[in-house]
Amino acid sequence: MRRLALTLLALLAAALATLSVSAALRDVEPPRLYYEAPGRLPAGASVELFVSADEPVTYVVSYAGEVRQEVAQDHVFVLTAAPGVNDVVVTATDAAGNATTASLRVHGVEPVELDLTAPGSLRAGDPLGLTLALRDNGAVVTSVSATFEGADVRLYRDGDVYRAVAATPFGVEPATGELVVSVGDEFGRVVSATLPVALEPLPVTVEQLRIAPSVLAAVTPEAQAMERELMAAGVASGADAPLWREAFVMPIAGRETSGFADARRYVEGGPVSYHNGLDMAAPTGTPVVATNDGVVLVAGQYPIKGGWVMLDHGHGVFSHYFHMSSVDVAVGQRVARGERIGLLGSTGLSTGPHLHWEMRVDLAPTNPLQWVDRVWP
Repeated sequence: MRRLALTLLALLAAALATLSVSAALRDVEPPRLYYEAPGRLPAGASVELFVSADEPVTYVVSYAGEVRQEVAQDHVFVLTAAPGVNDVVVTATDAAGNATTASLRVHGVEPVELDLTAPGSLRAGDPLGLTLALRDNGAVVTSVSATFEGADVRLYRDGDVYRAVAATPFGVEPATGELVVSVGDEFGRVVSATLPVALEPLPVTVEQLRIAPSVLAAVTPEAQAMERELMAAGVASGADAPLWREAFVMPIAGRETSGFADARRYVEGGPVSYHNGLDMAAPTGTPVVATNDGVVLVAGQYPIKGGWVMLDHGHGVFSHYFHMSSVDVAVGQRVARGERIGLLGSTGLSTGPHLHWEMRVDLAPTNPLQWVDRVWP
């Protein structure tokens, strides 16, 4: 019995020694650590860092100059995303002093920055050109939009900037229009910039035109509707992107006889209308050239506009040439800046040889002279 007891004691001692060695070995192993957090989110947003170890530990978390500590096995640290790219460093230390350190990178994406350039004041009816530069700060831009006085303005990406042109309304009182651009990003953030544009009033002097009844007879409801529908159809079919790359030029070197937006009456005591274009007188047969590169949308003789050519320059910009004696281009033809499109005359609603020239943004007339010698107004 004594020998048996000694044997049992020896076995027990060996087992205890084995357990002690095993425990000693286990104490030198660092804790196993699991962690996760979003790698990309808006700057200033909450960052939920989840950490988990295979035993209770003391966590120390360092991020963007901030240090947090917590004793736990599983824990969620709520941090604030710092601007830019920063590392979150997590250290987990067990009761035996064994430590595991890990890091992960978090990108706190800053909002897009806008640089909007546009005139602060214009005469009513002048084209409004704008340039928008973006600094994305690493954000993915998902939308870019612009409005002027609540109406959408078409934007075009031109290298590193966006460009656009809008028509300003006619008016005889001082007014202010509001230009707004907005940019959205991948996180649903929208950054906007607003610019007030002062609009100088048009003159109030009304010119009474003296037009023979035989000439006025061309102005019938049917003729007006037909020409209006042709213009609207042309606008609807216009190219999205600009077709021009150089500055606009004058279509003829004539003498100005009626200015843009001049107030006038066609009939004694009749309603006041504004001149939608620029009239320039020159001898019959003077060549008329395209103000810039474009595609012919309308070409022919019409009751009111006479010899009429409508050019699509893309991006919602259209030029019109009325009263020509000869139209020398065909619908669908591509024409170059300075290329002859017809000959000056006095057809349609006209009292003498001249060219009526319009520059429109979609259907809205703008001052043609504000396009000349400029790539964008």
